[in-house]
Amino acid sequence: MPKDTIFQLESFRQATPYIYAHRGKTFVLYINDALLAKESTASLIHDLALVHTLGVKLVLVLGLRTFIDKKLGKQPASAFKNDWRITDAKTLNAIKEIAGSVKTNIEALFSIGLINTPMSGMKLNVVSGNYVRAKPVGVRSGVDYQHTGEVRSIAADEIQKQLDANNIVLMLPLGYSKTGDIFNLTSLEVAKHAACALQSEKLILMLDKFIAPGKKKQSDNHYNVNEAKELVKNLPKSKQQVKGYLDVAVQACLENVKRVHLLDASKPGALLEELYTLDGVATLVTAETYDEIRPATINDIGGITELIQPLIDKGALVPRTREQLELEIESFDVIERDGMVLACGALHIFAEEHAAEVACLAVHPEYQSNGRGSKMLSHLEKKSADAELNLLFVLTTQTSHWFREHGFKTTKIESLPMKKRAIYNYQRNSKAYSKAV
Repeated sequence: MPKDTIFQLESFRQATPYIYAHRGKTFVLYINDALLAKESTASLIHDLALVHTLGVKLVLVLGLRTFIDKKLGKQPASAFKNDWRITDAKTLNAIKEIAGSVKTNIEALFSIGLINTPMSGMKLNVVSGNYVRAKPVGVRSGVDYQHTGEVRSIAADEIQKQLDANNIVLMLPLGYSKTGDIFNLTSLEVAKHAACALQSEKLILMLDKFIAPGKKKQSDNHYNVNEAKELVKNLPKSKQQVKGYLDVAVQACLENVKRVHLLDASKPGALLEELYTLDGVATLVTAETYDEIRPATINDIGGITELIQPLIDKGALVPRTREQLELEIESFDVIERDGMVLACGALHIFAEEHAAEVACLAVHPEYQSNGRGSKMLSHLEKKSADAELNLLFVLTTQTSHWFREHGFKTTKIESLPMKKRAIYNYQRNSKAYSKAV
């Protein structure tokens, strides 16, 4: 390593909580066939090996379509129906041959280890087997799909044994019936069923040059299940492939997979950036709340302090000690992501006057472009309305225009609740604004 290389201390610190959080968790990764066909596959495998050495249990599902198309040459449109390949005996034999070749190549890449790194030579065990039970698609609308099948079940217990033995599990889009028949399956469906059967923490769809719909930057594309459904509903016909990915994500989340990441893995290091940084680089569909507002707890005091201190230093907020925050913590709400407080706000109620004060409203400077401040203010307004209050007010020295944009109007200090007037700091000379609830 060159002597002038700068160790990225802050990046490492940011990654540390994720290393801890992901350790021992199971991730199912679907790897798009177009990615596997690229020369950069070795770099991707090295990243996967690194994730594994950091304690993540990996199940890899390989796509084969590009390899199959190349092997079979240009096929007539009649060879496909409803995006399913009609798999005759000749096609099935070709798929089996391709599956064996791709599997062997991936195993070889894992055998190299992390070359030219301190982990070079580390033994990584990759295993595969007949983990997928399948059934035939059969005849539908007069079309006989022959050896094309659907997933019947996943041998989750057998896969789990391999994961517990610290092995990486490799799965192919082939399934087996109790009668000994082999069926050609859809890799995405295998990945989804595997993630659901294993109740994996994440299903990661590693895609080639994936661009999510919407105007937001990629790392801001976070959707809960209902939002993802609505997005799919409104997608144009030209986005059928994206629709298919999102459909899989929604179905997985509905069956106990916590998060599904749709990742453009053609970018070097994208997987590591997604897993070990706060913002990530993927589109996320989640069954959990994400960036949602919740009541603050004592455990949030450190995050709130870190968030508000720069604003205190420049005089935008009134100084608050840790002891004061502990006493007032029940008045606070926060927006938190992966343990980091991104925004906070407090509501101090003056019951006798049917009024409340918005206080300590702050948003992390790197996360102010997505309306989190407005979201927090709307939340505090709703809390006031639910408490049957009539008036909301705020004292500010530097954000008057922002509050005016949100419907607050100038008011006199004398109109504030008596207890607030008694502690008003005339040296700060804060301006008062109010809004009917």
